[in-house]
Amino acid sequence: MKPLPAIGAGLLAAFLLLSPVVMAAGPTISVSPSSMSGSQTITISGTTTASAVVGLKVTNPSGTTVFVDNVQALSTGAFTDSFAAGGSAAWVSGIYTASATVNSVTGTTTFAYTATSRAAFNETAWILDIAHNQTIIEHNQANILGNLSAISTALASVSSALRTLSTTVGNIQSSVASITSTVGTISTGVNGLSSLGTQLSSATNSISSTQTYVLVVAVLAAIALVLELAILVRKLS
Repeated sequence: MKPLPAIGAGLLAAFLLLSPVVMAAGPTISVSPSSMSGSQTITISGTTTASAVVGLKVTNPSGTTVFVDNVQALSTGAFTDSFAAGGSAAWVSGIYTASATVNSVTGTTTFAYTATSRAAFNETAWILDIAHNQTIIEHNQANILGNLSAISTALASVSSALRTLSTTVGNIQSSVASITSTVGTISTGVNGLSSLGTQLSSATNSISSTQTYVLVVAVLAAIALVLELAILVRKLS
């Protein structure tokens, strides 16, 4: 019977030998759909250690890399990523390999892809499209030139109207100046008439005084004459 220390040492050695195998278990990975063609969307998903960074890579049948990306797993360990197939000459028909790597440990899966042929280039249709587009451009250019001509004509009309308005405003200013001068002349005439009225009033007052003086003299002369007549009558009697 082996001693207990020897048994313990054997168990420890067995654990150390088996532990890399346990730790080497890679992430699970799957691709959806499992068969596709053209520019169809590919979804890669799987599980690994919680919050781990997962390196994703897809290679074509000849081993050429057609997609690579890094994603971080959720706290549950789940991860997912999506991209569109096709887009380069490396996307040929065949079986593709998708891999997910975490801490140098890789899990893989495969899927089928069928490349679609590109439509033949129709040179005649291309030339016709160019000719049609050129016709549209020329038509739009003619419309633009016509609109520019109409705008130029409208601007000329506006300019002419502004010149006419400026002339009219000048005439109005001249008329206002003439009216102002006439009003000044009338004001001067009114002032002259007012002065003449003052002079007439003075003359009237002078005439009235003279008439009063003459009347008084005449009355006194009449009284004197009456007295002389009375004296003469008394003497004769």
